[in-house]
Amino acid sequence: MKVGDLVKVKDRLWNQDQETPQVWNNFMGEVGVVIDKAKRRHIPAVKVMIKGKVVEFDIEELESINESR
Repeated sequence: MKVGDLVKVKDRLWNQDQETPQVWNNFMGEVGVVIDKAKRRHIPAVKVMIKGKVVEFDIEELESINESR
């Protein structure tokens, strides 16, 4: 995943031991553009522009829709 890629926030990221979603936020299912790389406690992350806001997500919370060239 790199700057300029279109990404979608995963609708469900399940915790294996529980029946409830591990991640739950207002941006689930939304599409955005990667604008910068980041790190969260040594976990690869990116900053994504969604609905006019810049939000930071772990890479595992996103799925790539269209990679930039």
